[in-house]
Amino acid sequence: MNLSLHSGPSGLPYALATPEGQAPSGGWPLLLFLHGAGERGADQRQVRSGLYPAVLEAEARWPALIAMPQCPEGRSWSGANSVEDAVVALLDQLEAEHETDPERLYLTGLSMGGHGSWSLACRFPQRFAAVVPICGGGDSFAVMRNLGKMPIWSFHGSADSVIPVGSSRALVDSLARAGNQLSRHTEYPGVGHACWDMAYRELGLAEWIFSHRRAAD
Repeated sequence: MNLSLHSGPSGLPYALATPEGQAPSGGWPLLLFLHGAGERGADQRQVRSGLYPAVLEAEARWPALIAMPQCPEGRSWSGANSVEDAVVALLDQLEAEHETDPERLYLTGLSMGGHGSWSLACRFPQRFAAVVPICGGGDSFAVMRNLGKMPIWSFHGSADSVIPVGSSRALVDSLARAGNQLSRHTEYPGVGHACWDMAYRELGLAEWIFSHRRAAD
């Protein structure tokens, strides 16, 4: 992977990991990663925690451009005072500049980024091919209303004292109520908040992500 640092729309900083070699004929897939609250600020090295170490351990399993924006201090990916619009503008920019595969845009995030993943997916259910929220939470009614057909693999530790596992369970229940046949949920018994170290190394996760394609407009 080649890693470069940039400034995106509205000054949103981001790191971009680019695979070695030639892009496939349809363009590289694009995977958006949203970090947790502890990585907010101006030090872009922080965004390399979570997903990126797992990618470096098995680069061949992650054949995609990986965009890792950094949320400013005091802001959030979703809810009040969010930078969600800047993230959407960044996706637009990356898709245009790199001619990525429009059918293979993926979304994942952990903790605050897990909340952001649920929120962004609910706002743009036709845009993402698959979503992987980790130890997050969100609006059960929005999930039930918008994500009935979205491939989702959620993760949570059963002993999470920061974001209770019930936050994910409620959304998983909403997916079931919506008739979602493409979702799955993994809980790690006795594991606390930092379950992402296990989740991003889950056997078959990368293959599951990249097996999905969004229906063409």
